[in-house]
Amino acid sequence: MAFQKNIKYKQVTRISLFGDDDIFINNSQSEYDCTGLNTTTNSKRIRFNLNNSLSDVRLSQNARCIVESCGVPGLTNMLSKSILLRLVVSTQDKTCDTKKFLNGNPIILSMAIGSDIAIPNVLYNASEFFYNINIPTNFLSNGYIDMELECPSASTSITFTGGVLSNFYINLIIVDEDMEITNDNILAPPIDYKNYNNNFPIKQY
Repeated sequence: MAFQKNIKYKQVTRISLFGDDDIFINNSQSEYDCTGLNTTTNSKRIRFNLNNSLSDVRLSQNARCIVESCGVPGLTNMLSKSILLRLVVSTQDKTCDTKKFLNGNPIILSMAIGSDIAIPNVLYNASEFFYNINIPTNFLSNGYIDMELECPSASTSITFTGGVLSNFYINLIIVDEDMEITNDNILAPPIDYKNYNNNFPIKQY
């Protein structure tokens, strides 16, 4: 008996976000201290307007957001340190870190920043198993995507406004695992339980 109900994987969309399109690019109120001590400006809220281009997309509860690539410019007082990029979203993934425990937004990317301000810091993700989190069904219907760029170890304030993040970019891929019946044997080939893995039978329970 062939396996009838197959899992169908769908690449829903690819999204590219650029730093000079940040709605809060010159808003000093979007800069803050991510440690909560209010002593050092080391974090920036970034908002990207999707212009309702993807508001009609509906996702299942199995949808995930994957980072394909990201480029973070080196900023003064951020060099030779590590940055965290948090996706401001609710998620079914239980995420905990020792900075904010369960109260922070999920970290979707971490990166070490070089010591030279002229050399870009680029990440390429070659696997969908890394740098990804579960996203809600209304993720694309909000009309915008919010992120937080943090440098928790910065001991001197960082200036994020004034266009210094204009060379920031991130490419995201939304992949949905929709449990649907499909007749496409390429997307989801049927499983023959009687002749599986070189005629090795699978015990039927």
